[in-house]
Amino acid sequence: MDGADIGRKYAYFRKTLGDGNCFYRAVSFAYLESLLGSKKGIQKLRKNLMQSREELSSAGFAESRFENSFTTFMDMIDLVETDGSVSKLLAVFNNHGVSDHLVQYLRLLTSAYLQKRSEFFELFLEGGVSIKDFCTQEVEPMAMESDHIHITALTHALSLPIQVEYMDKTDTEVNHHVFPEGAKPVVYLLYKPGHYDILYKANKPK
Repeated sequence: MDGADIGRKYAYFRKTLGDGNCFYRAVSFAYLESLLGSKKGIQKLRKNLMQSREELSSAGFAESRFENSFTTFMDMIDLVETDGSVSKLLAVFNNHGVSDHLVQYLRLLTSAYLQKRSEFFELFLEGGVSIKDFCTQEVEPMAMESDHIHITALTHALSLPIQVEYMDKTDTEVNHHVFPEGAKPVVYLLYKPGHYDILYKANKPK
């Protein structure tokens, strides 16, 4: 597939801030946006987040480290349920204090998932690095970029299928991957080296 196919498959894309947190910010916005008007979807995310607190605690994270971010995420779900507008969601996300809390929570959730399944994920790490060290250095800190292993963990942790369109530096060659493989994507992302933006399917009006 080449760059022209992107234009045929997707109606438009939404830029995300290029601060190293773009993957998590794009996922959180696109997922919440996809839930506008979906009571069933909102209930599913709320249930998953409630369960995720236990995941974080079992991974050794003190409640004080994630409670504010968790509360912010739940507030965002309430906003999606009660307001139901893209404009309001955008306004809130443009408050870095709010969107950074969402990023922080997703980073910790990704870390917890990786650590819980460390024997499997350590097979993909080079140089004998432990999954604990990898999470401490490459997952949990803000502004650290994300790749295949982060996406795999987060999509499973949230039960959220994602399709990523990978475009090379020349904007010509494009390959895509669905996480988890074979699932029907809910969120679509465009990856160009070092950055993720949100994609919107051409046959899905917004």
